[in-house]
Amino acid sequence: MENQTVIRRMTASDVGLGMMLKDMAGWNQLRGDWERLLAAEPDGCFVAEVAGTGVGTCTTIAYERLFGWVGMVLVHPDYRRRGIGRALLDAGIDHLEGLGVSAVKLDATPMGKALYDTMGFVDEYGLERWLGRGLASVKRVPGMRQLTIDDLGAILALDAAVFGADRGRLLNLLLTDPSVRVAGRCTDEGELSGYVAVRPGQKAAYLGPLVAENADVATALWEWGRGTVGDLPTFVDVLLPNRAAVELVQSSGFEKQREFIRMYRGRNTSPGRPEWQYAILGPEVG
Repeated sequence: MENQTVIRRMTASDVGLGMMLKDMAGWNQLRGDWERLLAAEPDGCFVAEVAGTGVGTCTTIAYERLFGWVGMVLVHPDYRRRGIGRALLDAGIDHLEGLGVSAVKLDATPMGKALYDTMGFVDEYGLERWLGRGLASVKRVPGMRQLTIDDLGAILALDAAVFGADRGRLLNLLLTDPSVRVAGRCTDEGELSGYVAVRPGQKAAYLGPLVAENADVATALWEWGRGTVGDLPTFVDVLLPNRAAVELVQSSGFEKQREFIRMYRGRNTSPGRPEWQYAILGPEVG
């Protein structure tokens, strides 16, 4: 049929389509974000076509067999309300469940939640996006240092229990991306007690993830991240179970922009430690 929707795997040549759809939706991602998603899960990113024209996208990534993530569900405005978004979601879910993950997770907008409710997803907790500005200079903090790919093992030793799974593939890609800056706070014994990443975006810089063992470490990392951005608009997404994170961004003059609902389908056997997550890596990857 001429208007039948076809779902296929995304390739590098589809990044332009992703950028067009992302721009229509007003999202913040750059080409490098799409390329990172493709590199992390090349068989788990999908495009919807109608009559040979790309009209939608969906990405996924599996974190061991503990859980997988669905993101970047975008449909061209002219093709909405035709079941294309659901078909893309079905493809992403089938891919992840085919890998044997215990749960499929996503960060839903309030508008998207109505669809996810019908597909067996349930609420875990809320998130909020905040917008503010960075700082004119980096504050010098004892124990703070730049992190490189050589520090990946130390980051994973801290991060996996907090996030709930090993996300080494994504962190590897962040640490080797010259446009991304990552720093950590170390104890007097040299142990990593927290880390933060900052990367560019189309509308604003993005600060996250920020993982810290306590509020003092989080504040130091937060100040470093804002100083690294400089006096530029900055987005940060915080988990509502971590009230200290909400208070930190609010006290820094940031303003709430929008809400998300973290949802899952299946058995949420590895929820991580949201009280140690002061900022996420992104709604598209958790």
